[in-house]
Amino acid sequence: MSLSKSVLRWAFYDFANSSYVLIYQAFLLPVYFSTVLLSKGYSLSAWGMANGISTLLGVILAILMGKRADRHSRLKIFKETILACFLGMVALSLSTIGLEHYILYIYIFTNSLFIASLSLSDSILPHITEKKDVYESSGFAWGFGYIGGIVSLTVVIILQRLFSEYSPAVFLSVALFYLLFSLYALNGLKEASLNEPPPPQKIELITRKQKSWLLLGYWLISESITVAILFFTIFCSKEVGFSNLKIGIILLLMQIIGFPATWFGGWLTKKISPLFLLGVTIGMWIALIVIIISSPGLFGVISIILLAGLAVGNSQSILRAQYSTLIHKSESGLQFGIYAFISQAAVSIGPILYGLASDALKSQKIPMMILIGLMIAGFLLIWRVITNLRSPI
Repeated sequence: MSLSKSVLRWAFYDFANSSYVLIYQAFLLPVYFSTVLLSKGYSLSAWGMANGISTLLGVILAILMGKRADRHSRLKIFKETILACFLGMVALSLSTIGLEHYILYIYIFTNSLFIASLSLSDSILPHITEKKDVYESSGFAWGFGYIGGIVSLTVVIILQRLFSEYSPAVFLSVALFYLLFSLYALNGLKEASLNEPPPPQKIELITRKQKSWLLLGYWLISESITVAILFFTIFCSKEVGFSNLKIGIILLLMQIIGFPATWFGGWLTKKISPLFLLGVTIGMWIALIVIIISSPGLFGVISIILLAGLAVGNSQSILRAQYSTLIHKSESGLQFGIYAFISQAAVSIGPILYGLASDALKSQKIPMMILIGLMIAGFLLIWRVITNLRSPI
């Protein structure tokens, strides 16, 4: 398995952004919310609302900035977005010192910028790899992100033991980790050609109708995955009764499995259909959700760790790589902005409805079960489109 220098350096942005996704979105902020902010009068729907609003703003930014990046310097716009996101993370860190009521507002600002930065990063993929290698490149980068999660989570756990669980130093360590490795990735892409003029004549591989159905499938699967990630730690903390340390160890072990699993999954697409592998990962997601809501014991926790490590990265990496094979490089910024809008726009609704349903039912079990149906529907739509393309991918 050989990867170009540009792909290896681009992968460091996945390495960097995993700290934000794992620590802020999946671990630190959800647990902080459930243990601190809920005691101050907030509800689960408020956490869902903050994620919903920030996602909607983020995908609008992704489209606008992606279109601009297609016409100007993609790398310069990407760098500006990263720096703005870092400043938001710093503000979020400092707000834990007596300014708790501002945290959700700062999170909305920061998360919207982070979502836009993800879209800009994804738009680089078609420029640095050939179509035949795109699944492997995407899988490596996504898997490499797990290593970043391991390192940043280890630092966070150590700092929590030295200071306190919600010390500003803990939050700031994530912000600095994100900035350092993002800049390293940017520096390695200076020599890559990330902008190119549109072709004189476009030959579309997918019709407009097919693309609409495909994006709807992406929408349903991505919404379900994001909602599950956002509420996983709250569910484990409130309904299963896991301690913060136990949740942290579970997330850490997931990351350890995730790197080789996702990299291998990307390489395996050269031997097995990417569509088939996507179906396998959806099956793993279904099993994962069923085990979570069944109040797992030791065997159940081990199964959750294994299934999450295998499914989370592979499912999202395959979707990203698959879409990159269907677009023109000259408009990758705009197209991945649309991808961000479709794959995450529903998240502006999903977390809100999920939070409201959980509050009303006094439990997250039924809302979790609904996610299974959405994932199955999304996969069936994708399967129908890909198997009927003019030219299989």
